[in-house]
Amino acid sequence: MALSDIDSSLNNLNKKLDWIINRLNYLETFLAESQQYPEVVDFLQNIKIGTAMYGEPLKTLNRIVSARKLIDSTSIKDEINKIILNYIALKGPKNISEVTRELKRQRGKASRTTVRSRIKHLIESKALIKDGNRYRLP
Repeated sequence: MALSDIDSSLNNLNKKLDWIINRLNYLETFLAESQQYPEVVDFLQNIKIGTAMYGEPLKTLNRIVSARKLIDSTSIKDEINKIILNYIALKGPKNISEVTRELKRQRGKASRTTVRSRIKHLIESKALIKDGNRYRLP
């Protein structure tokens, strides 16, 4: 299965999940206002929580697919950039210190200067976006 197929499937799942959560919100609001079936309202709240739990893994998968597409479509082929992109894809927005620690964990050595210059290059190539003091995928 190609990355574009996976990406479209994930987007499709996200849309369906959002629709389900919106529908559950509507039903919960309607039943809460009528106050006729409080046990059903509690049940719907539990279903909504369970459904929302699927959202985070889908977002993580979406970030991973985005990182793979970035790595495959650009000249970002070296190990350090791959580690940076994969780490941010899996864990979400991170600052330079967090990325440096992860790089050190995976490679045995890392310097903030190197990480800072790699992240700067990734920003210039539009592979990352600076968001305050954190960096995230576009």
